[in-house]
Amino acid sequence: MFHSAHFYLGVPDQISEEDAKSAIRKIFNSKVVGHNIKFDLHFVTRFLEDDSLEVYADSMILAWLINSNSSLALDKLSDALLGHKMLSFKDTVKKGETFAGVELVDACKYAAEDAYITAKLYNLFLEKLELQSATHLIDEAKEVEFPFIKTLLTMEKEGIEIDGSFLEKFLVEVKETLAGLTTSIYELAGSEFNINSTKQLGLILFETLELPVGKKTKTGYSTDEKVLSGLLDAHEIIPKLLEYREVYKLYSTYIEPLLKLSKESKRSRIHTSFVQTGTATGRLSSKNPNLQNIPTRTPIGAKIRQAFVAGEGKKLIGIDYSQIELRLLAHYSQDDVLVNAFKNDKDIHLQTAVVLFGEEEAAQKRSIAKTVNFGLLYGMGPKKLSDTLGITTKEAKEIIEKYFESFPTVKSYFRSIVDSSKEKGYVETLLKRRRYFDYENATPMFRAAYERESVNSVFQGSAADLIKLSMNKIHEVIEKENLNAKMLLQIHDELIFEVNAEEAEVLGNRFRDIMDTIMELNVPLKASLNIGDNWSELK
Repeated sequence: MFHSAHFYLGVPDQISEEDAKSAIRKIFNSKVVGHNIKFDLHFVTRFLEDDSLEVYADSMILAWLINSNSSLALDKLSDALLGHKMLSFKDTVKKGETFAGVELVDACKYAAEDAYITAKLYNLFLEKLELQSATHLIDEAKEVEFPFIKTLLTMEKEGIEIDGSFLEKFLVEVKETLAGLTTSIYELAGSEFNINSTKQLGLILFETLELPVGKKTKTGYSTDEKVLSGLLDAHEIIPKLLEYREVYKLYSTYIEPLLKLSKESKRSRIHTSFVQTGTATGRLSSKNPNLQNIPTRTPIGAKIRQAFVAGEGKKLIGIDYSQIELRLLAHYSQDDVLVNAFKNDKDIHLQTAVVLFGEEEAAQKRSIAKTVNFGLLYGMGPKKLSDTLGITTKEAKEIIEKYFESFPTVKSYFRSIVDSSKEKGYVETLLKRRRYFDYENATPMFRAAYERESVNSVFQGSAADLIKLSMNKIHEVIEKENLNAKMLLQIHDELIFEVNAEEAEVLGNRFRDIMDTIMELNVPLKASLNIGDNWSELK
């Protein structure tokens, strides 16, 4: 009897482990459709000790391709689309117990319903894609999204090594930093209180210290980052609080959990889960732990990355797409200045600064041009630009106006995305994935947000397409040629690999070439290669 057998008083005879294995193998001789099948494949590939299992389709991915903003949970889709309320896990499994304690009859009902609803939804989604005149997305799913499940599964299984002793020392340092900040905050407040309690903090700031109140919430005073940042010059306690929050967040979200997870693994490796359907634009998200959000700009954030290391005799390789969204802007808008800058491998931010501020001031104003270049892709308005650059809203408005005067093709291209999204109700990425916008039922505030998001989705979504294609291709090359290389992480526009130290240079260049040539655009794609012993050395 194997460990996952049902176990309760009066449990009837169950099939042997061998019979279970041969039954599951038979299933995989057919076309297997699952809902979030990557989750199941983790168990099944381990149980059968077989990594070559093929899957035919995933109904969750189809649901996401039909509408990337909708809820993708099986029970919610069943409810909304089939009018059928599914048996819930919490009603099937008693509190504090596992599935092993569920009676066989109930377990069969629960599992059979899952399979039945998945099949019904799969067929419904194929019809829906036809009704949306989007059958090209069935091909996109087969060629890109479904193979990507295996690419991610391999990465998740591999995990990345963590240097536990480094993290333990770091933990002690961070606790000392927090203790020091806590003492300073208590002194400045004139009393001790729970700094992590927004309610207590609100009373200290706005009643004891009588600072100007920003906004109130139902439960008291708001002390969110925006409120605190607005009070930066009002009292010396504020910078200390902001620093405390940042350090505490990194301590509780990353340092402690990473240490715990690395101790639970025999190989000191942590395994994140990549969520293929986690964003509306198509970018991957990651969870348990989320490795996409480790801040890089702060010394503590950068230091956390030192804990992610290459194994014995190995190196980490980081390959990062450079300015991928701006290259896509040049590709789509075909603006002469942008296209020529990328074709001639010029510094795009410096070129923009020359156009905006003239030759003389360009070098010193490059960082402003950089903020504008990226900001406009994300729909940054004058208010946000003025906050980011620390200039007046009037100056920010003038810079944006100058930018659009100088790059008229970009302005008209942005306009065309917005117009098309209103007319069709969706925008498309490079691979023709769609993101829908319901302008008709939107409030003015939402309409403005949809305009920003429609532009952003084209660039973020297309960047996600390119890196996804690259990952599939590299995964295929590694498997086919049985290379001594493992793809470990994807963080936004960067891929991280672990390879034998002596092969790092050769394999790094090879993978970079794949990324550079994955698709031909009107401007060249360019990725940069870094090799190091830990993640922080890859920048």
